Amino acid sequence: MSDPQENIAFVQSLYEAFARRDVPSILAVLSPTVEWNEPSNPYNPGGGTRHGHEGFLEWLRVGNQSEEILTLEPKEFLANPSAVAVVGYTRCRVRATAREYETEFVHVVTLKDGKVQRFREFFDTFAAAEAFRGPGGA
Repeated sequence: MSDPQENIAFVQSLYEAFARRDVPSILAVLSPTVEWNEPSNPYNPGGGTRHGHEGFLEWLRVGNQSEEILTLEPKEFLANPSAVAVVGYTRCRVRATAREYETEFVHVVTLKDGKVQRFREFFDTFAAAEAFRGPGGA
């Protein structure tokens, strides 16, 4: 895909698959060598870079065990011939502390040969860390 509008539609369908929790559809659009990145954080076990379908599935498992996504709202899609940047808002609850955090995010999805080659997430890691740490920074 090289048309920015087609790229936006492709990435929107990826978000729709996430909303449905449709893992087979997500895996179908991920390159077998996909690089999946969430900012590293000493309190958030989902942080770091993972590779391939197995790495994505590990990220998904760890993320589901550690926090619940209460809201995920992509609001703006910006595209070029090889990538889509998604600007949005999320609110999450950390399972271990029951604390919530909210943050705006930017996801950068790099595409090649009709597949997601790289996913990078940027968000307020301080807000997330505080929720993971719990009251009093425990």
